[in-house]
Amino acid sequence: MQTWRQLALFVCAVALGLVALLHPRSHDDVVDATQFSIAFFATLLTGEAVIFALTFSAASSWPSLRAIDSHIAFREWMLIGWFAALFTACGLLGDNATYGALLFLLANIFGIFSFIQLFGLAGIGGRNRLLRRTLAGALASQGTSVGSFFYELENDPVINSYLGTVSQAGTSSDPPAIRNLVDQLVEAEVPSAAAEDTITVHLDVLHRLSRATLAGGADHVQVSACAHALIDSVIRHCRRLPDPAPPLSALSRYLAWLANTALLMSVRGVASNRAAREFVALTTDTRLKILRCVDPDPKSATTRDELGTIFTKPLQVLLWSGDFTDFHGAHQASALYGAYEILTGTKFMGNYWDGASVLTQLRQALYSDTDVLSAPEAVASRAAFGSPEEYDHFWALVTVTALATLRDTRLPHPPELVRPEFTPDHQLLGAYLRTFATHRYFATAVQGREALLSLVSRADAPGSPAAEIIRARGSTTYRVPAPLVEPNQRPAAMILAIACRLAPLVPGDDDTELRAFLASLPSPALTAAARLAARILPGAATESDPVEAIPVGLKVLQLIGAHTREGT
Repeated sequence: MQTWRQLALFVCAVALGLVALLHPRSHDDVVDATQFSIAFFATLLTGEAVIFALTFSAASSWPSLRAIDSHIAFREWMLIGWFAALFTACGLLGDNATYGALLFLLANIFGIFSFIQLFGLAGIGGRNRLLRRTLAGALASQGTSVGSFFYELENDPVINSYLGTVSQAGTSSDPPAIRNLVDQLVEAEVPSAAAEDTITVHLDVLHRLSRATLAGGADHVQVSACAHALIDSVIRHCRRLPDPAPPLSALSRYLAWLANTALLMSVRGVASNRAAREFVALTTDTRLKILRCVDPDPKSATTRDELGTIFTKPLQVLLWSGDFTDFHGAHQASALYGAYEILTGTKFMGNYWDGASVLTQLRQALYSDTDVLSAPEAVASRAAFGSPEEYDHFWALVTVTALATLRDTRLPHPPELVRPEFTPDHQLLGAYLRTFATHRYFATAVQGREALLSLVSRADAPGSPAAEIIRARGSTTYRVPAPLVEPNQRPAAMILAIACRLAPLVPGDDDTELRAFLASLPSPALTAAARLAARILPGAATESDPVEAIPVGLKVLQLIGAHTREGT
């Protein structure tokens, strides 16, 4: 557009030069015309200055004046005005200033065009459209570039300016500016090749606004509404990707981390309870929205996009399932229902509150000698897992990460932060733990030690689910503070992952194998596991003996199914 304008301006200037040569005017006519043209030129310039001063702010002109100039053709206008003044002055010193007067007419015509373009930016809608196009162009160029996106991001002036303006708006607690900036991002139309980079910017903006609210006191109601828009946009972009699992998993993990961070900052008095409550509600609601997008047959759907699963391959749902259960995230037990249906092609009809085991039933459906499923989904899942041993190893690794990132049960949980699936209720914690504890692929302390040795020392074989998930993640990382730590770096959680599979599930059951397993561990390892148990398991902190602390803490597993047992 700008090139065509400049070309048209050049053609008009050449044409006016020919007119001046063929039809020169008298000195008095040129002076009169020039005086009128200069007065009109000054009027237009003053009008543009007034509009700019009254309507533009840092939040509405974040890329730079260059982007606005490109839209209103200000430099071309000033350039032709400068040439008009130059040729007029030279012509008046000589004997013919006709060309200068004609250039002033051209400058005024161009000035009217510039004024109309600028007037279109006087309203917030016009400015948002311009800034949205500018941001979309920068993101599209990122999507077609080769190399690290983070490197390109750090060196892209438009994206850097946008993110800096978002931080400034959040720090200054400017709700209209925050809303406009978020709208510019979520409404930007980018090609599919730039969708992943666009998601990265979405998550960066989400974190900046969350930090400004929890630590800086930004308007939590407005930020929450903007966060909903950002998350909806991320899900929409995920649907455009050939592999939506990595970004959707990163979003799921971040939301779980954000809820825990809001709780912790509220308890420590850093964030207000109102802001923390808003973010807890945000995370539980949006994680449920993500769950509906993954579940092939959700219980309810608010939009057509939530019908049918976003995943098409078993490895995608395995990657997402592992990340969705991180950081004590809400609805994590329900997530395995959708995973079961994607992996087997059939619905899981059990109730985890009654003690039903999704992972055990999934193992039977894929590897049982008698009831093995032959649906295409089950065949693909068996190919993804490989052997039953790989199946057991994968879910043990998922258990390690889930246990290591559970909330600290010793912290108080303010009543105003209690939400469905985000409560200090020990039964809910027991339900989450029992989801993994009922996956029992060994029964004795000796077998438990062998399983622990496998977790500690075994490298992921090429083609195994864990190796394929690492490959699927690739080098893509997202600008969120939720750390992604490999399970082999969490030995204490590995011990608890084995111990929970030996713990009694019903009051009165024998815990001899569990105690024998714990007693056989080296003292430093057992102490580290007991320290983790004191943090995540209720009651474990009251015991000084590690061999006693872990079994006491794992009694939380026995809370599930108690109502069924009482009824019986």
